Amino acid sequence: TPWSSRDEDAFPPGLTPVRPTPVRPVARDGLQLGGWYYRAPGRSPGEPAPCVLHLHGGPEEQERPVLEPLYLELLGRGLDVFAPDVRGSSGHGRSFTDADLGAGRFSAIDDVADCAAHVMVQGLADPRRMAVMGRSYGGYLTMASLVWHPDLFRTGVAVCGMSDLTTFFAGTEPWIAQSAAHKYGHPEHDRDLLRALSPMSRVDALRAPVLAVHGEHDTNVPPGESEQFVRAARERGLEAELLLLRDEGHDFRRADNRRLFRRAAGDWLERHLAG
Repeated sequence: TPWSSRDEDAFPPGLTPVRPTPVRPVARDGLQLGGWYYRAPGRSPGEPAPCVLHLHGGPEEQERPVLEPLYLELLGRGLDVFAPDVRGSSGHGRSFTDADLGAGRFSAIDDVADCAAHVMVQGLADPRRMAVMGRSYGGYLTMASLVWHPDLFRTGVAVCGMSDLTTFFAGTEPWIAQSAAHKYGHPEHDRDLLRALSPMSRVDALRAPVLAVHGEHDTNVPPGESEQFVRAARERGLEAELLLLRDEGHDFRRADNRRLFRRAAGDWLERHLAG
């Protein structure tokens, strides 16, 4: 993708890129996971750090050590970033990619907690200052992690995520629904499973403040998915905000919106992980 002047602030002058180190957590059922850990510049090696666990989408995408403006934003604020590949990711073999299908998704949710526990035990991340964040499927996993493991993360940032798989199937593009049925379950034949896998079904367990970000014209994952999760959080007396990006769909294309998203997420995470 050509670099343009409108994206210059994604890499501010004087900011040194961080070379991540590979991390190999082991899930509670013995499955070997993977990921990359980015250490904020200037932090001593033995100091547990405020850390953002960032979950990719797909779920078949794969984390790779590339220059990611969002990570630069967070690292520049003194926050470490751990970007894992939980089950369902590509790059680790077909059985790994298929390990989250159907009811296997409960184990993928547990993978997030196991990844967080790994970097805590290794002394990299401060257990009291851990956040979870992700986009698309990673946004779903973010919301799921916050309600399945409510005491693990201090806050969460869910970007274009599905909060209720039933309403997601009803509102998404037909071709996406047809493809997603293989991953999550059929909207008619597997209604009980979809309900059980939905963060909204466990929203009463939510304890952490949450920021949701969505494109206003997203037809892959309609913005109502973020709206209903934020509304439910507020009804339970929790701090929750929704950033609806104008003129955006599922992927954020405008440089000004990408900048707004990075800064809003950075502000939110820095504020909630401080101290």
